[in-house]
Amino acid sequence: MALELARREIDGHVYEFEQFGAKRATKLLARLSKIVGKPLALGIAATAGRKLTEVDISAEVLSPIASALFDSLDSEEVQALLEAFTADEKVLCDGKKVFFDKHYEGRLDHMFRVFWAALEVQYGNFFAAFTALQGSIPRATAHSPAT
Repeated sequence: MALELARREIDGHVYEFEQFGAKRATKLLARLSKIVGKPLALGIAATAGRKLTEVDISAEVLSPIASALFDSLDSEEVQALLEAFTADEKVLCDGKKVFFDKHYEGRLDHMFRVFWAALEVQYGNFFAAFTALQGSIPRATAHSPAT
């Protein structure tokens, strides 16, 4: 049985992403949330009901995420996470393996668009479920004791 890859067109290139297994997806999400927890939560709220790839990645959206990624963090961890989502064995560009350093040289804006698409592929269903769950959680109400 052939593995189905998620395809996304980004800046005129076709990227294909293999979905991570549950363990890897969970571990990467935990690592990522330590870095961009608050901006990521804001991003989820901003994209409610839409695919991440349908959201305009303006400086307003990208700035807090980039700040969180680079402000007083271990550069090795940031690098490892970016590579995991944009250039590992589970990512192809125009049918070819992506070599991170060369592929994104001089194109960091492109790398972040690929990263954004990878997040949608890997966690889009989680984000959608989380957003839907927020609307269905019953709110506590004050009840008068029975008399």
